[in-house]
Amino acid sequence: MLLSMTGFGEARERLDEVLCRVELRSVNNRHFKLSLRCPDGFLQFESEIEHVLRETISRGSVSLSIRFDRTSSSSAPRINPDAIADYWSQINAICSRLAVTPPEIGKLLTLPGVMDDGAFDAATAQEMWPVVARTVRAAAVHMVEFRRREGESMAAELRAQCQSISAHVDQIVTMAPQVIHEYRDKLLQRVNELVKDLDARLTPADVLREVALHADRCDITEEITRLRSHLTQFLKLVDDTTSQGRKLDFMCQELFREVNTIGSKSNHVGVAHAAVEAKVCVERMREIVQNVE
Repeated sequence: MLLSMTGFGEARERLDEVLCRVELRSVNNRHFKLSLRCPDGFLQFESEIEHVLRETISRGSVSLSIRFDRTSSSSAPRINPDAIADYWSQINAICSRLAVTPPEIGKLLTLPGVMDDGAFDAATAQEMWPVVARTVRAAAVHMVEFRRREGESMAAELRAQCQSISAHVDQIVTMAPQVIHEYRDKLLQRVNELVKDLDARLTPADVLREVALHADRCDITEEITRLRSHLTQFLKLVDDTTSQGRKLDFMCQELFREVNTIGSKSNHVGVAHAAVEAKVCVERMREIVQNVE
């Protein structure tokens, strides 16, 4: 079962007159990375939040937003007059020195500490933490479901690319014997042209020896065997019960190495073209795998 590292999930839960909203977004990353946005009182639970997320998410850059909607006007945020006065004093001093017009005071409301969210101090956050934890866990479950659906589409595309590579390998196997035959014919033609005006004679043993050496240099039997084995292993990883993004990435490297070797060793236009098409398929697979958890 593949899981995409791109996903979205949300959940909400009401506690008295406060509605807790949690939104999760994730993109691909080699490791797990959490970016948290929440009221200051809940920053003390960052490690606990990360632990909750790691229960279902192993890789990806995750952005988590926690916010609260109040239905009671008595719990509405209040402006901290001391904080905004301090900001305003410093800004006016800087503007006077630079001879520029101060900004509108309303723009200062977004600065840290200006909005006094007294309802969510450390003590209140401690009381509300169980609700927040449940909401974060529910949002994570929704995001994993989103990632699972994306993973199903990715798995289907990976299987299709594997089938394409197998088809190209079959073409290569069919053309491989022609490499030796064509080399033998060309060798005989060239040598005969060179010695036709000379007092020299070419024996079949001489041709056979040279053709045998060329056949050994161009032999791709081992590469074909390893390539087929890698494809089988790759498909097993795609159908694994857990998402195997790291291993799939490694297998893409191995697939590319074998296909590249086949294209380099075989001195044949048809085989080279089939190898190029197979490498294109591997590159498409690699792009997909980069976003697999």
